[in-house]
Amino acid sequence: MKKIYSTITTLFMGIAVMAQTPILIQDINDGTSGSNPRNLFVFNGSLYFSADDSSGVNSGGTDTGAEIWVSDGTASGTSIVADINPGDGDGSNPFAFFELNGNLYFNANAGSSELWTTDGTEAGTTLVDLFPSVAGDVPNNPVVLNGTVFLTVNLPDGNGQLAEWDGTNAAQVVPNAANDGAIIIASSLVAYNNLIFGYLETSIDDPTIGRELYSYDPVSDTFNLIANIAPGANSSGISEFTVANNLLYFETSNNLWQTDGTTTGTIPVAAATTLGIDGVRSLYNFNENLLFEGDINGTDQLFILNTSNGNITQLSANTSQDHNPGDYATVGNNVYYSGSSDNGSEKFLYRTDGAGTEQMDNTVKDIDDITLLNNILYFEGEDLNANLGNELYSFNPATATLQSVNRNAVVMYPNPTRDGKITFSGLDNSTDNFTINDLSGRKVRSGSLNNYQLDTNLPSGIYFISLESYQSPFKLIIE
Repeated sequence: MKKIYSTITTLFMGIAVMAQTPILIQDINDGTSGSNPRNLFVFNGSLYFSADDSSGVNSGGTDTGAEIWVSDGTASGTSIVADINPGDGDGSNPFAFFELNGNLYFNANAGSSELWTTDGTEAGTTLVDLFPSVAGDVPNNPVVLNGTVFLTVNLPDGNGQLAEWDGTNAAQVVPNAANDGAIIIASSLVAYNNLIFGYLETSIDDPTIGRELYSYDPVSDTFNLIANIAPGANSSGISEFTVANNLLYFETSNNLWQTDGTTTGTIPVAAATTLGIDGVRSLYNFNENLLFEGDINGTDQLFILNTSNGNITQLSANTSQDHNPGDYATVGNNVYYSGSSDNGSEKFLYRTDGAGTEQMDNTVKDIDDITLLNNILYFEGEDLNANLGNELYSFNPATATLQSVNRNAVVMYPNPTRDGKITFSGLDNSTDNFTINDLSGRKVRSGSLNNYQLDTNLPSGIYFISLESYQSPFKLIIE
């Protein structure tokens, strides 16, 4: 596979000065074990999430296990909502939050996995139970369209069966007028063009088609096979549905695809195929362009697809280590996300403007579930300088800036070179450590400079030289 690099041999050394670091909202699980806040969801100006206060300090002295919590972004405004599954350490593990007609719903387990609702109070946290005759219908993958939620439920006829509910009347299994009596199984759903698109199968079509891309029209109550991507009865493995610029993008078998809702318009994204990008995941709409993680030449990097002209650009600068971008949230002209740093696999807070990336902080790791409330970012993380475990943090983009203190320019010359001998100017360290990788990403040489100079002693080709004192590599052409 090819790898995208910038042909830049002059770089500026700089120090990133942080104006703000993430702020701990509350040590929910008092002590060294974290509360592991996750599944963050904004509703009516508050943040709802799952957290585990095994210490009992902030939840009435009882180890509640993972239960539903609420926060307004302050320590005093952060509290447990209800102990849905009472018992020492027996949590209800709430997830799959969604809002329908002004109410908040979620999946919780109080002995069986069912739908619950809450108004933010203990008294107002009650069981809904979409299918009372089934013990544990496990409502999941909710998608709201025109006042109705479409989701998957585990019923005797099949796990992941497609159902719908308007919040008032009894929930219904989604029928199929086109294939009378067919059972519809789904594992990923999205609303697009007033239809429900999904990675699903029907009990009638499955033996010959497998699980593939379908659409469902709630008005006509009909299903339509959009594309049988994997030949025959094989399933295509679709996930990561994301709408951008009037197209629906998704991952199938680790590759990036798009559809306009028609069979002929369901195709691989050409630039991703040309560049050899696979391992696609973590898709996100940023100003109607598409951010995504992709594997190119063995490392997972952040890319952006210009949905207007079809071009793909690699945004993350690291070329030898996974960046692992994900958990995006847009603030103004930037997307904040979690990503691995150039120096390790721990995930920190980053941002991108669609042209490059910046690491915002290096003190709080394990960033996850980034959510925006009142223009402030909230997320799970662990402070490297404290021993609290994973807790709830905030970060205010309005007061957080990166100020680059530039030193002198770093120049590598001559480039191209015929004999493989090069010199660096502008470095502070004349014996700086270096690593050389070839186009495949394989390390071919490492060592230290000799008075700013390096005799690569390599055959003709294209190489990438990384210096210990600078993160971005130099592209070297040996003729």
